[in-house]
Amino acid sequence: MTRSLSALAALLAASAPAAAADPPRPPNVLFCIADDASSHFGAYGCKWTKTPNVDRVAAAGVVFENAYTPTAKCAPSRAAILTGRYPWLLEEAANHQPYFPAKYKAFTEALAEAGVSCGSAGKVWGPGSATTADGKVRTWGMTHTGGAKAGPPGDRFKQFLAARPKDRPFFYWYGSTNPHRPYTADAGLAAGKKPADVDRVPAIWPDNDTVRRDMLDYATEVEAFDAEVGSLLKALADAGEAENTVVIVTSDHGMPFPRVKGHNYDASNRVPLVVGGPKAVVAGGRRVADFVNFVDLAPTLLELYAVDGAKAGLAAPSGHSFTDLLRGKAARERPVVVTGRERNDAYARPGTEAGLGYPVRAVREGDFLYVHNFAPDRWPCGNPDLGLKDTDAGPTKKLVEDRGEKDAFWQLCFGKRPAEELFDLAKDPDCVANLAADARHRDRAAALREKLFAELKRQGDPRALGKGDVFDNYPTFRKK
Repeated sequence: MTRSLSALAALLAASAPAAAADPPRPPNVLFCIADDASSHFGAYGCKWTKTPNVDRVAAAGVVFENAYTPTAKCAPSRAAILTGRYPWLLEEAANHQPYFPAKYKAFTEALAEAGVSCGSAGKVWGPGSATTADGKVRTWGMTHTGGAKAGPPGDRFKQFLAARPKDRPFFYWYGSTNPHRPYTADAGLAAGKKPADVDRVPAIWPDNDTVRRDMLDYATEVEAFDAEVGSLLKALADAGEAENTVVIVTSDHGMPFPRVKGHNYDASNRVPLVVGGPKAVVAGGRRVADFVNFVDLAPTLLELYAVDGAKAGLAAPSGHSFTDLLRGKAARERPVVVTGRERNDAYARPGTEAGLGYPVRAVREGDFLYVHNFAPDRWPCGNPDLGLKDTDAGPTKKLVEDRGEKDAFWQLCFGKRPAEELFDLAKDPDCVANLAADARHRDRAAALREKLFAELKRQGDPRALGKGDVFDNYPTFRKK
């Protein structure tokens, strides 16, 4: 980091105006995260959603075309954001609905300790149980201004802005519940949308009226998230802080449809990420193709606030700051992006509170995605006899489920998978044609497998070291 924790503390403590030679005060940050949104925003070329507020941030800022969450489920994805570590390096927090280990500190807690005024509204981390070492409910170092139903996000943000110390930079996390299911049936039609508006139905689902209408209902919730972003931006402008604030808009993972949310394909893990802000921090009007991962967010934000994470007690992050990309400097040296999953929505084994997951690790290099399924004998969405519970209920799921196991779409969405998969994303963005068994691609698959496992072993991933059963034996949190 460029400046120490103590240096920032001294800077924040100074009440008199800074001298010309003093370092500038760090910018504020407004962090807006959707719940289950793929890149269906105008900034990413989507024509059947209207997202003027996110698009406004994107137009003046930086659009990341290859931003990834390391895992496509809410709790472990958000754990990666908060800690800067891959989920499989966070013990129980690798799973969905876990007990979050108290020993892993969040970057927001380090910011708060350094004097940054930190606030939040809506969904931060979950579902699961997160407590401090002394058993108190964890706030992640942020003053919470209410849940998703506590009033318009702009109003809650105004409350935070009015109460904060004016001589300190702030960090504010807004976690929407949109576009998480359930949806109001045919909300898209009621909003004036038409099934024909959807320009492309992914090849993993039937292209029919039912699926298109389901996608339109999803679109209305993406637009609701965009409206929330708009209310936050207005509150920011009304407070006179728009010129001093970095605005980050993203989503925790892909859309809540079969073979997307909870899985490990490109649509599952690739997320929208747009960043706007002061010219000294963000060289706007650009699109960036470099790979970035959610584990990079904590180091980036710590650097923006000049906080030394190691001195603040954070475990060594997996990622690296991308402030260089924000400022328009040379491309980073990151040729690959690594993703994976452990246990999502589990079913307890007899006599335990634990359950089997569907362990996966994957690596993308260039246009190729290599996926390693560690337990191909298991069902990736849970046992069909139990309702395929690891796929959110909705019209598209029901349609595919009703077609039965002999149907090609059913197999794509719910069927068992081979140990290795390889996809050419340039030709097959929906990851339908597995090339792993093709002799023409055998060497590529082997090279990517070697590269993936070398990286995972370097990290100390228990799954790659033959100790992956630990993830299946962690208890699952269930609300009483």
